Amino acid sequence: MKGRLAIISGLLLALLALSTVQCMDTKVDPSSNKIRALYGRAPAQPYTYALEDPRIEILSALPWLTYASPSQDLEYARRLARIYLPRTKESLLDTTDLIVLEDIDSRVFTTKTLVWFKEAVRDHGLGAVMGGGSQGFGGNPPFVGWGQSPLYEIIPVECPYDARLSKDYLVKFKIVDEDNELAQSLPWERAPLYYPTNLVIPKPGCQLIIVSDDEKETPIYFYWDVGEGRFTGVQNIKGVFGQEFNNWEYFQDTVLNTYYYAVSFPLPPDVAVVHELRGKWDRFYLEKRLLLSLIDFADRFGANMQEVTAGIGEMEETRESSDERYLEGQYVEALERIDAALDEISGLEQLALKLKDRALTWIYIIEWLVVFSTVLVSSFIVWSLMVRRLLYKEIQVTSSRSS
Repeated sequence: MKGRLAIISGLLLALLALSTVQCMDTKVDPSSNKIRALYGRAPAQPYTYALEDPRIEILSALPWLTYASPSQDLEYARRLARIYLPRTKESLLDTTDLIVLEDIDSRVFTTKTLVWFKEAVRDHGLGAVMGGGSQGFGGNPPFVGWGQSPLYEIIPVECPYDARLSKDYLVKFKIVDEDNELAQSLPWERAPLYYPTNLVIPKPGCQLIIVSDDEKETPIYFYWDVGEGRFTGVQNIKGVFGQEFNNWEYFQDTVLNTYYYAVSFPLPPDVAVVHELRGKWDRFYLEKRLLLSLIDFADRFGANMQEVTAGIGEMEETRESSDERYLEGQYVEALERIDAALDEISGLEQLALKLKDRALTWIYIIEWLVVFSTVLVSSFIVWSLMVRRLLYKEIQVTSSRSS
């Protein structure tokens, strides 16, 4: 009897291990080939990167809680969650590929929603990413960590509460799984100092990718394939506090590659081309915002900007053609098209400046004429008064003799 129990126990453990280490299938929208994401924590720099990426479609985004007013922030975040999150588990499974929980309090979500998240990853192959911080993993007061949430079962690390690491603890990366696709995707050895925010303890089956390059070997990038899906953990995906990681030239790539990896989407093979392409996405949106601001400014002064607005439509078509090639994996062609879009937007900026200057030139002329006319009128009035004064003689003072 004992032998049978031992065999059964061994089989159960083996099945559990297999469910943890098996490779998940790629999870994207089959019709558009995009990664449809529910995003927890906005605004944030990683959220901006995700918005700019043509392969990622943000379905909804929820705010994080502040130290100044956590109760009011929680009430607001819960209200947004009720409005924008899927109302049923079936809707979640039909519309979502990736769940991003970037340093967001677990109380924002209802227990039922967290159970859906767990089952969606484990049983239906969704990807999940959790980022560390005051509200990620174990968290710290006044926030609540994830160690007591229904999602804890599929998080690959233990999450001790209120065990945040010191902000003075800055480390270099050490790759421990050199064969891992995420580890091979970027020159991690060139990264600046990094702040791992939370004390986390790997669970059995957790796959470490990158740890701190010191005697502690603090887990930094890690994951496991649990059931049908993948749960990826990143200590500090925002790259903040006391170091220059968020200024690293590959910071944007670390964020987007992590999201791709969480849904098992093949990472771009040409690091240099995709890195340059992603940087130009950021530049494109910045210059587009500047152009729209310039149009709005010039329009207030009556400038005719129809030619510029017509050009914006053509520019957007060029950018869309770049996105299409990116989604097809034609990264060199996508880079060429985004360069063309940037050239077009530069030309539109020059045209808008010219039209703005033309409108302002007439304003300057009108203002000059008004000022000059005012000077002439004022001078005429002063001159007239001075000339009319000559028509009158001063009254001489006479003295009278006393009799």
